[in-house]
Amino acid sequence: MLRAFFALVKLSFLEAVRRQILHVMVLLSLVVIAVAGTVSFFDLGVQVKIVKDTGMVMILLAGSLSVVFLISGALFHDVEQRLVYPVLARPIPRGLYLFARYTGALAAVYAGMTLMALTLLALLWVHLHYVSELAMVAIAFTYLEVALVGALAMLLSTFFTPAMTATLTLFLYLLGSLKMGYLHHLAERNTGFAKWAITAISTVLPNMEAFRFKDALVHDLTVPASYLLLVAIYGICYSATCVALSIWNFGRREV
Repeated sequence: MLRAFFALVKLSFLEAVRRQILHVMVLLSLVVIAVAGTVSFFDLGVQVKIVKDTGMVMILLAGSLSVVFLISGALFHDVEQRLVYPVLARPIPRGLYLFARYTGALAAVYAGMTLMALTLLALLWVHLHYVSELAMVAIAFTYLEVALVGALAMLLSTFFTPAMTATLTLFLYLLGSLKMGYLHHLAERNTGFAKWAITAISTVLPNMEAFRFKDALVHDLTVPASYLLLVAIYGICYSATCVALSIWNFGRREV
């Protein structure tokens, strides 16, 4: 069973790395990061902040968009092209197949993000002659945020078409990127059903802002280890819940 899982992951990975959307996003991001790090119109301090800010934004943007478009249509394509039937005809659980598709696509996106991260770290080394631990932490939590976005896209893909899945995922991603304090403030200012609805929405929405340590990296702020641990647990649990719900829904569908 484990051999079948890794074989499916490999197939999903190879399929994802052939997609032009991944090539375009990685290439454009590398160009933007390189330009931000080499073209200087400011003093060293400002230049380093620009490199950090631009690099983190491009890694997150490219990773998130790539994983949404790669995962949104993967399951639909397999079912429509009847590629899933030879696989499921063997003694391979549907959940294993779905998780392998998610893992392979995420691995392809991570490969592209790693190229961007290495470019960013190299530029920071050139300018500062060292790489801070916070830079590594910020990049690691960007990886976790992209994994959560991919899990959310996988969940929605078991209900909707690729276009609808991508649209809803990006919409929820943007809502989750809002400051959660705004929603909590709205909940405090309302009563009754409105307060309950706002509280429920803020609870269900993924808190994407929690994974972003770009500002702390740019301004060299300290982030408590306890907070990092809580965010890591939250991201892993939210992603695992989305994947588990995806497996449950796909398992009860007729294909």
